[in-house]
Amino acid sequence: MSAVSSVRASKTRAAWPVWAVAIFFAILYSYAFWAGIGNAIGVPQSVWASYHLGISVTGWILLVFGVILSPAVFVVGLLLGRGRGILARALIFAAGLCVVSAVLGSLLIAPILVNFIA
Repeated sequence: MSAVSSVRASKTRAAWPVWAVAIFFAILYSYAFWAGIGNAIGVPQSVWASYHLGISVTGWILLVFGVILSPAVFVVGLLLGRGRGILARALIFAAGLCVVSAVLGSLLIAPILVNFIA
């Protein structure tokens, strides 16, 4: 019985660094998430205020994609990191954060490349 309890104790002791890394990267991913929500709310209002026009279907797809991307990549990072060491999990989260930043950075220039305003 003592061997089982020591294995359980070692698993619980090793669990908190995993959660700490996940929470740290969740905070970093949340910045991109809230930026996507801010864009989805603010861009249509500013386009209407400036030009009295609406957003095209392509524009709405890009805005919704900007909101969905960050949580989706974070969940994929959680799934890919299962059963790996703490450093591997941190690197997976960091790589996902780089992907999110690159895609959202390219979405900032998308209105110039696509007919964003209807």
